[in-house]
Amino acid sequence: MKILKSWGTDGSVVVSLLDTDPEELKVGEPVFIEFDGLPVPFFVENCTRKGGNRFVVKFEDVDSSAGAEEIVGRPVSLDEEECEVDDQSLEGMEVVDAGTGKSVGKILEFNDFSGNACITVNYCGREVMLPLHDDLIDGVEGEKIFLRIPDGLL
Repeated sequence: MKILKSWGTDGSVVVSLLDTDPEELKVGEPVFIEFDGLPVPFFVENCTRKGGNRFVVKFEDVDSSAGAEEIVGRPVSLDEEECEVDDQSLEGMEVVDAGTGKSVGKILEFNDFSGNACITVNYCGREVMLPLHDDLIDGVEGEKIFLRIPDGLL
């Protein structure tokens, strides 16, 4: 499961359930979203089918679009033990500079150096390593990740 985007202004999000049985997503039950390497429980307040394997989900205590944006792009697990970022899924995604809107390049590799996540991007024919921290990610849309790149790294 993965949170694809925010939905409306009440904190709802669109969740893709490609590899999950929709019957397992139950109102009042927790799902786990990873923050800083730790699974955090979020309780389902409401769940409505949007079409196909997509659902509009409202979590307890996520009551604004800003709150919803904090969890967009994150993987979701029904089991606390299985909650971990699928690092391989980042490879091949296009990085877009959120400040300029210009493409930086495709992610070649994900690395975790003692809790400091970094991605390697092919930028203008050379490999550049960029930090990948929640505070720098502006959003994820499809196969694009919008990143606020600190000055001097490119």
